[in-house]
Amino acid sequence: MVERATAPSELICDREGAVMLAVSTLNGLDGAFETSSRLMLALGLAGKGRFVRAGDWGRVEGVFRPGTAALSLPDNEAEGCSPAARLLGFAISRQRADAALGDLGGVDALLPAATSLHVDPLLQSVLTALWRDAQLHGLSSAFFDHGVDLVLRHLVSRDRPKVKARRVRPLKPGQMQRLYDLVEARMASDLRVAELADEVGRDVRGVTRAFRDATGYAPFEYLTLRRMEHAKQLLKTDATIMEIALAVGYANPAKFAAAFRRVCGCAPSDWRQSIQ
Repeated sequence: MVERATAPSELICDREGAVMLAVSTLNGLDGAFETSSRLMLALGLAGKGRFVRAGDWGRVEGVFRPGTAALSLPDNEAEGCSPAARLLGFAISRQRADAALGDLGGVDALLPAATSLHVDPLLQSVLTALWRDAQLHGLSSAFFDHGVDLVLRHLVSRDRPKVKARRVRPLKPGQMQRLYDLVEARMASDLRVAELADEVGRDVRGVTRAFRDATGYAPFEYLTLRRMEHAKQLLKTDATIMEIALAVGYANPAKFAAAFRRVCGCAPSDWRQSIQ
């Protein structure tokens, strides 16, 4: 976004580089959009015009104006057009988005939200409040961290399609075992639901429904549960919280602690003390 800026941009980044915020005035675009490894969310502050973005994941078209928000997923190539505008932009790492949406399927759950423009007073208010908070406190406040989670989960919930229940094509025992094995093998690294789907030759939504039907959990929710069970075993050793966080796929110990508390009902340090 900053590369298309026609005036100096306001840029704020957290210490870990998981979230970046920028306010920029951009030239119009006609052609290929920038591809990023991050989740990109932009809110219009000024300017108005036709917006089209089309890629392998789908197409979004409409009028982009102040108060309109647009979302693009990581590593997605797209072409189209965008008007000259002043934007408030958020660039969020895949790992940060997956952490916020772990029980909903990770960043893949945002696919429906990426196929439409959003005119949403709640979304506009929260994004603006995060901008003001970042100007005062940077991107490290608890308010900002909670607000990012709120925005991502809101985007999933408001765009979740309301369809009639349909028959789930079950996964075969051998397929389920391959998924279990992949989860265990990738305990300490990123694992996308799309990779699980590829492992058994199913689409993301189909494997998510079938996995939930078989286990009672969405794939990413199951991965989080297994990581926390593994963390419990490591908490019985002399490993530090940071070492345990890395061993179960969290580069940020605070994010690990939040996930552990959500699943186990207490902080990792408290759980360790309770078993001594």
